[in-house]
Order: sequence, then C-alpha cells, then structure tokens
Amino acid sequence: MKSIYKHVFYWVLYGLLLYILFEYVIEARDSVVHSVTFWMFQFLAFYLNYKVLIPVLFKAKQYLLFSFLNFVLIAVGSFGNTIIEDGLPENGYYAFETLMAHSAPIFIGVFTAFIFYNYYEQLKNEKKEKERITAEKDFLIQQINPHFLFNTLNNIYSLTRDNNPKGSEAVLQLSKMLDYSLYGNKKEYVPLMDEVRYITNFIDLFKLKDEEINNVSFDYKNIDVQSRIAPMLLLPFVENAFKHGNIEDLNSGKIDIEISSTYDEIRFLCVNSYNENKRVDATGGIGVKNVSRRLALLYPNRHQLDITNIEGAYKVSLKITTNGI
Repeated sequence: MKSIYKHVFYWVLYGLLLYILFEYVIEARDSVVHSVTFWMFQFLAFYLNYKVLIPVLFKAKQYLLFSFLNFVLIAVGSFGNTIIEDGLPENGYYAFETLMAHSAPIFIGVFTAFIFYNYYEQLKNEKKEKERITAEKDFLIQQINPHFLFNTLNNIYSLTRDNNPKGSEAVLQLSKMLDYSLYGNKKEYVPLMDEVRYITNFIDLFKLKDEEINNVSFDYKNIDVQSRIAPMLLLPFVENAFKHGNIEDLNSGKIDIEISSTYDEIRFLCVNSYNENKRVDATGGIGVKNVSRRLALLYPNRHQLDITNIEGAYKVSLKITTNGI
C-alpha cells in the first residue's frame, strides 16, 4: 500500500513540474493541455512497459515482439498526442517533425520504465542475496555450537567420572560460555573483548581437567577496546589446537595464542604443537571449515587466513580488516 502512495505522490509532483515547465519556461500556448497530454502518454508508456512488456516479454528475451509492441505504442501515442494538441490535419497528413516531437513522452516513458525496473530488480536481488548470506551464516553458527558443546561435555564428564570437586566449577564455566553463544550469536558484531573472555573461559575450563597443564599462553594485552568482531569466530581455531595438539605432553607440548587489534584491523595467531599419532574423535574438522566459510561471507576481500603445518607445529594466522566496525 505504501508503494502505491509513493507512485501517486511522485506522479502528482511530476505533473506539477510539467505544468511549471510549459507555463513559465517554454511559455506554451496552452500549458494545461500540454502538461496533461505529455503526462498522460508518458504515464501510459511507463506502466505498460514497467508492469507488462519488460517483465513478460523483455525478460523472456522476446525482443522482436517487445520492440514491435513498443513501436506500435510510440506510433499510436505520437498520433494521439498530435491530434489532442494540434487537432486534425488540414491537408490530410502531419509533418514528420511534428510526429517526432509529440512522440517524446512515449520515448521518455519507455526509457524511464527500463531504468526503474532494472533498479528495483537489483534491489530485490541484493535483498535475496543478503537473506541467503544471513541464513547460511546462522546455519554455520548452529553447526559450531553443538560441536563445541560435545567436546566440552567430554571434558566435564572426565571430571565427574573421577568425582573431582572441580566438576561443579566446570559446569559454571560452561554456563557462562553458553550464555555468550546463545545471546551473542543474535548480534552481527560483538566487542572483541567478549570473544576474548569466551576463549579465556574455554581455556580455564580445559585446565580444570588437569592442574598440571600450564604450557598455554594467551596474550591479548594489545587490544583496542573499540574493536568489534563477528561472534564465535575465533574459538574453533583455539578448540582445534587443544583437541589435535599434544598439550598433555608437559615437556614438549604447547599452545600459544595471541590476539591484537587497532581501530581498523584484528590479528589472531594460534600455534600449537601436535603428535601425528594422537587419536581424536571423528567429529573433527567442522569448526575450521565453517569459520572459513563465515569469513568469506562476513569479511569478503577483507581477511587473510593462513594455515601452515611445519615441523610439528600447526599455525593459524588471521588478519581481518574491520574498517572501524
């Protein structure tokens, strides 16, 4: 309904502008007749093309029929406009120049219909693409959460199985993380420090399983407090470092994580040692693939992800250009 009101408003405004043009600029003999006929034939040509000829014929690539019908429309409109303004010809025919001049509103109507139709089609396509990206992004986040939950519950289970009193503390840590994953995911971007706290909780939760694990470093002192990031974006890399690394080896195992940011850039680095013979469950691999896809959707041409595996060290380096978001 709002769209109809907009069309009515613009056509009324356009009619007034036409009258002003013919009355005060061109100083036509009969400004009202000129304005009404020009407006009427342009209105007819516009909506015939905008609602019928372009979406039905031109879009279906029936160019010959489309051109023929518009030629007929221009011819009929040109003669009709000439008759209304100049009356019937005394010598039985009109001058070619007169017909061409009076065909102007038809040409303008057809041309304007093309512009508006293409413009609104582009808006529709952009809206559909945005909805597709949003749906895919939400689906990817939903995939990450159960994967994380599965691994975390395994850690808590190992504590409760041994009647470790830290089991209740682990449940509390998990509740904090679930609170972020449930409510943080509803926002497109969150403060980077929220993501840092989430990773910190994850590390603390993992350490509860084994007090002797102290070969994990997490450096986030060089963070701009204004920095924002898509939620749940970095944890899968950290989770994989713990899952596939050999952190239980207190002599050679290690995980080094570093997050830093400026006004328009976020840098993430995660390096972990690993043991090729370590066995992990078959659910691995989902997180990193999803993060790569989310990066492509959320930061197209604004991120650089490098993953290397050299001499027993698995390294993930990520740089995101945020443009101050």
